[in-house]
Amino acid sequence: MSSTSPAKHRFWEAAATIWSAAVIGLAVSPLRNVNLLTAPISDKLLHGIAFMLGTIVWAGTLETGAGKARSVGLAALVCLALGGIIEVLQTQTPTRSAESGDLLADAAGILVGAAIWGLVRGRRSSSPAVASVH
Repeated sequence: MSSTSPAKHRFWEAAATIWSAAVIGLAVSPLRNVNLLTAPISDKLLHGIAFMLGTIVWAGTLETGAGKARSVGLAALVCLALGGIIEVLQTQTPTRSAESGDLLADAAGILVGAAIWGLVRGRRSSSPAVASVH
């Protein structure tokens, strides 16, 4: 059983779908187009931020009555797998290449996103208003 309403669940599903499509699209697009969007920001920082956000939206999508630890763990696996798939896909493009540093930056972002999700969800479940509803 989901711990969120159907409307909230649809929001998280849409956010995770949009995030995934955007990250894959940017990862395999020609490098010159991506540089126009991201030139002032470090590539590794962008990876970290992107995968932090991905972990949060995937955790929201995967959250069940079993609790936040399971959803954020699954979200972390989904995002890390996607990061690995992206690195493999980039070897198949003429303008991109795989970098282990990118995957490490993805993992760092995933850890930050998991921590944020845990803090936010922990506060919600411990607040008196939410506790009285359950």
